[in-house]
Amino acid sequence: MRELYRRTFSQVHSSTVIRWEDMEAMRPKKKRISKNIMTLAAVIALLAALSAAAVAADLFGLRDLLLGKEDVTMLDPETGERVENSVDTISLAGFQNSPENQAGAEWQAFLETYDDGGALEAIGNGPTGLEDDPDYQRFSQYSVYTREMVEKLKEITEKYDLDVHREINIIEHDELCRRIGGEFLSEEHGKYWAYLYDDGTFQFDGNAYVEGYGQVDYQLRRTVKGVFDEVTLNITDVSEYNQWQYETASGETVVLALGPGKALVLGDFPDCFIAVNVLAGTNPDDPLWPGNLDREHLEALADGIDFTVLKDVRKPEMTGDTEVEPMFTEDDFYNATGMEESFAQSFYCEFYKAVEEDRREDVAGMIAWPRVLASEKGETLIMTAEEFLPHYDEVITQGLKDAMSENQYTEERADLFYHDGSVAGAGGAVWFTLVEDGRAGIITLQNPEGTSLRYGGMGRNVAGVYVDTQGTPDVYSSLELADRGDGTYDATISLYRLTTLEGTAALRYDRSDGMLYFTSEDPRPKVEAVIAFGGDTSTVDFAAVTITYSEFEYLEAGDTFHFPDGKED
Repeated sequence: MRELYRRTFSQVHSSTVIRWEDMEAMRPKKKRISKNIMTLAAVIALLAALSAAAVAADLFGLRDLLLGKEDVTMLDPETGERVENSVDTISLAGFQNSPENQAGAEWQAFLETYDDGGALEAIGNGPTGLEDDPDYQRFSQYSVYTREMVEKLKEITEKYDLDVHREINIIEHDELCRRIGGEFLSEEHGKYWAYLYDDGTFQFDGNAYVEGYGQVDYQLRRTVKGVFDEVTLNITDVSEYNQWQYETASGETVVLALGPGKALVLGDFPDCFIAVNVLAGTNPDDPLWPGNLDREHLEALADGIDFTVLKDVRKPEMTGDTEVEPMFTEDDFYNATGMEESFAQSFYCEFYKAVEEDRREDVAGMIAWPRVLASEKGETLIMTAEEFLPHYDEVITQGLKDAMSENQYTEERADLFYHDGSVAGAGGAVWFTLVEDGRAGIITLQNPEGTSLRYGGMGRNVAGVYVDTQGTPDVYSSLELADRGDGTYDATISLYRLTTLEGTAALRYDRSDGMLYFTSEDPRPKVEAVIAFGGDTSTVDFAAVTITYSEFEYLEAGDTFHFPDGKED
């Protein structure tokens, strides 16, 4: 099911730059990394950036949805540093006087102060020990994992006389329309997949073309009343939104709210509450956003949604997930990557196990070296597995482990996809490809904290002369790269008292690792090498050459030469 989810929801191509630290807005509040589809779907929305906006009179809108404040870690837009901020959170189940909102507020208050006594760490992603408990089974669609959480959720739902989600289906748009009673999106809207609960609550990630603006990405969630729902939305600061009532083309009145980096369409109806979380807003000067969404744009987006269909809640059929063709065949996978899928699964799952078991030397040994360690401190060129080990905890963080765990079906199979000759796991946080001798190697690791291990240099100007003075101005080796203008370089590698190699250095597009691959010119002996680079985000300051094949007597595969003393353009 999770592979199906990744396939279908990855079809939404956002025009907005979405950063790890932004992916924190529309989701159920939870402390445990859950393998539930609902949890995955609810963490995709974008956290609004901090900026000023006009304050409007509240029109039975955002303020009446508030659940309270929440402390989150954000990036300061001026300094780029991570800072703690207190943000406003709203319910997506109903206004403050409703039992759904009150139940949600009570549940969130419990979670804010709940101390699990180490239960989360003990459980990990394994069994909770409550699997045979009928109350635990009743709350299988929620983020509960201890006896105290089960009892509290049971108490809240009984207090407010609310039912619960019991079953979920992942279905395509046409099937969703059939089950809920009709088409509700205009032609300007992309029609993707959704997840649907047995009570009629559903959510999907979509987009629409809005004239005068372009593509707008959004999430639409319909929450059925009389049912407990734990999904909340972080709106940063309620006072930064302009709000107004609007009668849509379908004749229904909704509340529109326009804020910095985010907008909302809210509809409160007798049987359901509808929230459209729009991933665009009033940020005309922010380069991370495509433009400035205005009132007319937001109204046009709302006009493309038929709320008369959505407000008519009927109990849907639950006949299982929509059947789809496999995402790719074995031949597709092999032709695109040079690997059998079974080989890729075996390699990735072994890497996952090594990470989970903290086998650091094994993890380091599965990474293709050299790599560049990039963080807010700058870039460091790491040549070998041994050099990586002191930096291990900077890259292999709990955030990366959680991303990998969410990606794992079983110990033997993960949700993998491929692009440009490489294979990705953990939703794109881990990339690997074939390296020399038919082996696979990790080429990119990206953790949620913003640190990555990847290739370096390409996409920047790498032409020039790199020097290793070896501490003495008259004793040096050098690497010279002259750009031919076609993606290849004339390369000269001068190794002090050893030899001078001349040849061609070029990208290997079947590798997608961004490094240059060097091949010496005839006459033989033939030598091949890989060239990696390091420096800050805009320049290249140093390079390293690793021999991968050699017919020269005094060079062996694995020999590495550093050129740390700068580049002369």
